Amino acid sequence: MQFFNQQTMTLLVPVLLVVLYFTIKNHLNKIKSKRAEELFTNYHKDRILYFSKEVDYLGRESIGKRNIVKNGSLLLTPDELHFLRWGPKEELIIPLENIKKVEEVNSFLGVNKNKAILKIEFNDQNGELDSAAWSIDNMHAWMESLKNHTSN
Repeated sequence: MQFFNQQTMTLLVPVLLVVLYFTIKNHLNKIKSKRAEELFTNYHKDRILYFSKEVDYLGRESIGKRNIVKNGSLLLTPDELHFLRWGPKEELIIPLENIKKVEEVNSFLGVNKNKAILKIEFNDQNGELDSAAWSIDNMHAWMESLKNHTSN
């Protein structure tokens, strides 16, 4: 006697795929919340000027095009801009005094998103000019906050 016939498999495979999809999505949401909370709790709430829980990091110019879009959280304090990637964990901390230019662009490193891209030019820890970019939903608020707290 065959336990799984063709009809059973036809029904079972889509159900298992849906269960797998929601399991993975739930796991990723937990990671996202954990990383965002981790970034947020590293700072006293009075020091946080602006925070976006979910941004797309488009990479750094010094690293080049091998970057893929990475998800993470972005936070602004009076001293620094802090990005924390959700998985695998990666951080980019840019002191505000090192920021040379803040601008809205249409593409970065060949990546063209359908929403605003925030590009930051800054001096890295070696004093070399570099840039990084994030695709964000609330561009106007970020631009205003950054321009108010940098010398640009």
